[in-house]
Amino acid sequence: MHDEISRLARTVASRPGAPLAGVVGDLAQPVLVVGSSVPVGQLEVIFRRPEVTSVAVQDEGDERGTGLVTRAGLAAALTGRLGYGRAVLDRKPTAEITDWSPLVVPLGLPVSEVALSAMERVDAHRYDDVLVAGTSWSSASTADVMRSLVAALTDRSTHDPLTRLPTRPATWHALAHRCGLLRGSGTRVVLLLLDVRDMAGINARHGQGTGDAVLAALACRLRAVVPRGCEVGRVDGDRFAVLATLPAMDDIAAAASADALRQHVLGELAAAPEAVGPELWPALRSSVVWSVAGAGSPDELVREAERRLLRTTGGFARAS
Repeated sequence: MHDEISRLARTVASRPGAPLAGVVGDLAQPVLVVGSSVPVGQLEVIFRRPEVTSVAVQDEGDERGTGLVTRAGLAAALTGRLGYGRAVLDRKPTAEITDWSPLVVPLGLPVSEVALSAMERVDAHRYDDVLVAGTSWSSASTADVMRSLVAALTDRSTHDPLTRLPTRPATWHALAHRCGLLRGSGTRVVLLLLDVRDMAGINARHGQGTGDAVLAALACRLRAVVPRGCEVGRVDGDRFAVLATLPAMDDIAAAASADALRQHVLGELAAAPEAVGPELWPALRSSVVWSVAGAGSPDELVREAERRLLRTTGGFARAS
């Protein structure tokens, strides 16, 4: 299992750009530091507090630096090979049961690199807490490091890194879920597609970095202006989708409501934000479709919305 985690962490650590799962300082918690001469019996009392999972140990002779005692390590030492550990160690200095070679990392080290280093430790210490060096000592549990890494990878698989919007598979999955809830309810699902005009031209004239900034700003504005209950996704390089569900209503009211959503979104996206400027802010093509009352095929909604987008610069249509 740890070999698989190591491969995963190594893959993530090799990616350029911002740390995928953040830095270890985000996970670190203050850790109690005791002197190496503190009796083991006193250390045992400290570990009776449930929130204490590890204790940093400072070598009072300054020869070995800072070590670590974990709850599991203390329990193993107190048990002893013949069950006499507590009797033997009670008055012994904590230095005798300290791991003087713990994994020590700086606050700003990416979580992926910490995970990789943790998995490379020997079996006995692979899942020990990690000491985090800063203005004061703190620690991060290896379990939290792994959870953070897995959560970040899960988020990356369902969200577009540039816009932080759900990806096309995630968006179409959400559309299918909404359609699945329609049966017999009389409600309708609305799909609005927005296509950025001349995105290739923006990239050619101003550079891809500027184009990315425009798309990110557009996504941020779109996410902010859609009505409550709507979902937004990036379904292509320069194409976005908005999902909505309408209450039970007749066809005429559904058409008016779907187009009202389209007009609202286009109106809110018309003006350029200060960070981009009007000379870069793109125009949008749009199409909107909606399901029949109480039933809907997600694939048909997508196909019809795409057909409408190809045929017209705007407009709306009902899809069965």
